[in-house]
Amino acid sequence: MGLQMEERVTPKEYIFELATYFVTSARGCIDEPLLYGPFRLLDGLSRLALISDFVPCVEKDEFLLAMKKKVDADKYIVTRSEEEFTKFLDSLVKEFTAELKRRNGVD
Repeated sequence: MGLQMEERVTPKEYIFELATYFVTSARGCIDEPLLYGPFRLLDGLSRLALISDFVPCVEKDEFLLAMKKKVDADKYIVTRSEEEFTKFLDSLVKEFTAELKRRNGVD
């Protein structure tokens, strides 16, 4: 599973693929090691960031695309160090918090 942009999927197919990923990830979280849940959520974020490539009415979000690059580059930290993975997640939360404040005009 995992549709690629060059596969020319329809918006409906992309959203269904994303939904299927979420459902299978949820099921996997029952039997998988605890840290796979956060890993799967980050992977879902990475996939969601591309939705504008498949659903033309959704505007590209440069922040989400930048976060996708970070997530894709560092999500496998989970296989090396729980502590480093936690720090990575904390840094992402800080970046999203700052962006949320920026988008809402809050300092």
